[in-house]
Amino acid sequence: MKNPNVNRTASLPCPHCRPAAPSACSGLDGAAHVYSETAGMTQNALFERLWAGTAAMEEWTAAVSDGAITPIGDDIISVHTTYFCGNVTAIRSEAGLILIDTAKPETARRTLELVRTWDASPIHTVIYTHGHIDHTSGITVIDAEADATGAPRPRIVAHRNVQRRMERYEASHGYNSLAQGQQFNKPGYVYPIGQRRPDTIYDDRLSLTIGGVALELIHGRGETDDATFVWMPEARVLASGDFVIWMFPNAGNPRKVQRYAAEWAVALRTMARLEPAVLIPGHGPVIFGEARAAQVLGDGADALEHLVGETLRLMNQGATLDQILDAVKVPARFLQKPYLAAKYDDPEFLARGIYHFYAGWFDGNAAHLKPARTADVASELAQLAGGADKLAARAAQLSDDGRTRLAVHLAELAGAAAPEDAHIQAIRATVLKAAIDGETSLMAKAFLGVYLRDAERRSNG
Repeated sequence: MKNPNVNRTASLPCPHCRPAAPSACSGLDGAAHVYSETAGMTQNALFERLWAGTAAMEEWTAAVSDGAITPIGDDIISVHTTYFCGNVTAIRSEAGLILIDTAKPETARRTLELVRTWDASPIHTVIYTHGHIDHTSGITVIDAEADATGAPRPRIVAHRNVQRRMERYEASHGYNSLAQGQQFNKPGYVYPIGQRRPDTIYDDRLSLTIGGVALELIHGRGETDDATFVWMPEARVLASGDFVIWMFPNAGNPRKVQRYAAEWAVALRTMARLEPAVLIPGHGPVIFGEARAAQVLGDGADALEHLVGETLRLMNQGATLDQILDAVKVPARFLQKPYLAAKYDDPEFLARGIYHFYAGWFDGNAAHLKPARTADVASELAQLAGGADKLAARAAQLSDDGRTRLAVHLAELAGAAAPEDAHIQAIRATVLKAAIDGETSLMAKAFLGVYLRDAERRSNG
């Protein structure tokens, strides 16, 4: 019996077209292509350029900015709105729809609209791959729809630690709001809390059969300690959550809690053994084909294992964190992969996180065990140099010579020694701007930008 809620006569939307567009479109490369239920696995030209490294992820984000659907089969789609929001996967079942993740506050409504162009069935179950807000916040819109139609709210399934994460976000709400607002330059930003918590939790693995659809939920630690990846054995489709993000693994964020590079690699190896035919990443376009899925999973695991192995090798020889950061590098063969570009997180930040995981916060420098206040150190050094202006002038010279790391050190000391001196703060701003321009990772640029804005504000009196 056919489900009256399913639109089976219309072709599925092209990933580059708005849902109302006809099934044939001009495509991003000007070549005509058709997406239908039977041709849903067709690779598009933009994906091929992304895979080849000749297109940037910003182009994909622009292409899906109005919302886009990637058809994965008759009964599975993935919905995208921007790289910076987690993908949402919708699965048809006899009991209703199953959603993997829910989008973020700004994109949740559009995401649900796109799902509804494909199927109007009630949403039976929602799976959170982890507790970050770009994967959980859309539950508010989903619940509102259920309430408006008189349908039951969907059951939420997630790892046990998702609830703990939500409790931690409430306990540290002020800090999270401040850190996120600074990183993304959103003054007054308030971190969203209060998302509905899971109804069903699990610890290691959970097998579900929902309306005839078999799902395997498997826990791993990587970007978070509450992560789930979802395996659909009959379709051989893997929804990886943020274990795969089309960039170098995000396991080193300087202002977030501990992340787990070694266990991230373990999770990727576990996924590879499943031999998926389709890989739905947490962010970015869907990857079709066993060979490509295996390549992405294997390369990610190799890169992480290299970082972890080299860091541990030096730690076991007694190296300090400073020595490790100078010596441990990710081989270029990994960073040249389009799905491992160090464009968001920085591998150096991962090395710090690995060291912290195994060795704690002390970095092996005696001066950092019980450090003096930064302002006191800055004043002493400024006096020895003949004034804060001398520190600032040297910082500027080092920056001009391309020695931006050392330049930032001296500029920050000069700024701390003379926080109200507009000229010194202007030099500090110039040095920080040069450092930002020399960085490739968005995270490094963002955090340096916090101090650039402070210097600019002080330089203007």
